[in-house]
Amino acid sequence: MKDTSNSKDTSQDKMERPIIKDDEIDLIALAHTIWDNRKTIWYSIAIAVVIGFMVAIFSPVKYTASATILPQAEGKTDLGGLGGLASMAGINLGSMMGSASGIQPELYPRVINSYPFLNELVHQPFDYEDEEQPISIYEKRMQDSVPGFGATVLKYTFRLPWTIKNALMGEEKKILSGVSGQSTIDVTRLTEEETEILKSMTEVVTVSVDKETGLVTIGAELGEPLLTAQVTQKTVELLQKYIIEYKTKQAVQNLEFIETSYKEKKAEFETAREAFFEYRDRNRNVIEERTNINYQELSDAYNIASQVYQSLAEQKEQAEIAVKKDTPAFSVIEPVKVPIEKSAPKRSMIMIISVFLGGFIGIGLVFGGLFWGKMREAW
Repeated sequence: MKDTSNSKDTSQDKMERPIIKDDEIDLIALAHTIWDNRKTIWYSIAIAVVIGFMVAIFSPVKYTASATILPQAEGKTDLGGLGGLASMAGINLGSMMGSASGIQPELYPRVINSYPFLNELVHQPFDYEDEEQPISIYEKRMQDSVPGFGATVLKYTFRLPWTIKNALMGEEKKILSGVSGQSTIDVTRLTEEETEILKSMTEVVTVSVDKETGLVTIGAELGEPLLTAQVTQKTVELLQKYIIEYKTKQAVQNLEFIETSYKEKKAEFETAREAFFEYRDRNRNVIEERTNINYQELSDAYNIASQVYQSLAEQKEQAEIAVKKDTPAFSVIEPVKVPIEKSAPKRSMIMIISVFLGGFIGIGLVFGGLFWGKMREAW
């Protein structure tokens, strides 16, 4: 009996041995405390592992595809040492002086996340594994968001108060927006479904720019390998189209204006030419003063129309050259490939994190319990 009580006192002394003494941590006492409460830590690790296993199993599988492109470098003004000093300070003197007329690669993420870009992307047809015909992302999401029988029953039973509230607030919004709905101002108005779809696409499509090399990497992450590659390729094509349209906008507008004038003056030239030659052939052997006056008038009109027509033809050729010159080129360094291996979920990483997280939580519970016990004793 005496030996048993001594052993209990010894174990109690170990439990009550302070871990922190004189602003120093007693590692032996710390190890004893962890060992004596190892069951709590094991239970915490086991629970964390089970949760991590469930997360790893039921998390949706995703695939990642990417493409790397090298945009054409914009022409820059030679600023010598001043440009170098300004770049070190984070100032782009070239863009301030108007030497860069296109969209800089640093702005590509904003272009891709803009409403016009995402709206055009989600309405592009893509091939899905469970669809016979190509369908757009917008149509697919709308199909998948149709509520089933269970959701309908839940909506009109347990969630009936919220259903009535949403209906009343919807009517109030309609009344308040009745006047503004008649506004002639051209603004974009999105539904909640459209907003959610576009917001989700900002997480699907990514773009990163390497400032040192100028390489632009565009990627997408979705649940189907072929769909992921298609979305990535279409994103690259749309981005190139947006950049080309922006860079060549002024040149294209100038070309369209010249082409319109060219067609009008061409018709006038052909009419004047036909009238002049017809009059000349009809009055070839007639010598009269009135005939000479009419002949001269038709000749002058023909010559003027010919000069204007030829001048516009030259301007048209120059405008076409300007459009081709301003059209930026893109070099595809790494093309899009259909992914084979999934990018998520990373089950091994999830399990490792679960083990460490469970251990940290268990140790936290042990020391939290000790701290709480001392607090209760102090009270």
